[in-house]
Amino acid sequence: MPKTDLFKPLIAEKNFHPIFAMLLQDRYAAEREVLKNWADGFVDRDGKFVQEFQNTFESSMWELYVYAALRRLSMEIDFSYHTPDFVVTRPLEMLVEATIASPAEGGKPAFGYSALDIPNDFNEFNREAILRICNSFDSKIKRFRNYYSTLLHTKDRPFVIAIGAFDRPLAHLAGNRSIIAALYGIYFDEQETIARDSDRVISYNIESARKSNEVDIQVGLFCDKRYAEVSAVIYSATATWGKLRALAEGSGSGTIFQTYHPNADSLLPKMRTAIKTDYREDLMDGLYVLHNPFATHPLSDQQIDHPRIASVRISASGELLVDMPDDFLLLRMLHTVRVRGKS
Repeated sequence: MPKTDLFKPLIAEKNFHPIFAMLLQDRYAAEREVLKNWADGFVDRDGKFVQEFQNTFESSMWELYVYAALRRLSMEIDFSYHTPDFVVTRPLEMLVEATIASPAEGGKPAFGYSALDIPNDFNEFNREAILRICNSFDSKIKRFRNYYSTLLHTKDRPFVIAIGAFDRPLAHLAGNRSIIAALYGIYFDEQETIARDSDRVISYNIESARKSNEVDIQVGLFCDKRYAEVSAVIYSATATWGKLRALAEGSGSGTIFQTYHPNADSLLPKMRTAIKTDYREDLMDGLYVLHNPFATHPLSDQQIDHPRIASVRISASGELLVDMPDDFLLLRMLHTVRVRGKS
């Protein structure tokens, strides 16, 4: 198979996605290398992937990230099948389909945000994020039921949907609140927690998220057998441009990384700050695997297992169980300092 060349322009320059156009600049050579490494061995089966990478970027970058994560887990992928995205054959069989939570029609894209995009109502921000996740999930379960499930090579294999958060400017600020609410119907309300000055995070069960005055979208997708075909969801709000910057060696010396991590002693997460030369981040940092307790073909404990990954399950008693490293990456923010030359 020919090697996938991501950065050989295949479309007109006017159609470049802004981040792809930026990556072509000399100073982003290290970030290009990260993406090239992610794409090592990746097969462009329909001959359209590179064009989409150059034109729409986020969904293609997320697919490459998922591929790189599967490789890190020593999984073998059979690219002789056209669909789903990744047919894993070893060490244990499963199917993985990648998608992103994308902006609503007419909504702002995830890139190019400003201070005006910082949310002042986190409940509204989270509500919209929940809806976008549910929309992406719904499109993939329909695709599975209407097509993938009819293919011989998909029979009796776990099916995993991998969702990346790119639904709005600063989408990463939703952290895991939106995905937990969408899948398990449990909402962590930080605004109410602050308002009550509570010594614990206030959470409650929700059954739906308001889409409009007339329409509510049902959540708790993993709370019954409605979606038993889906074994789990892989999710990340941190596999973004910041992940490229974090993994790029010898780049971004003027970038300051501010990260948030679990804190067993306080409601407030631990915050760490480091300049790029001192900052270290793993490919798998910030990645969640959320299991469906009603799955027809549940994932075994060994199928997606890594010390940097957070695993989310529901116990037999209905308790939310989250197993993550003590320094799990909850949130990452980048601050870049540019020194202007003297006139």
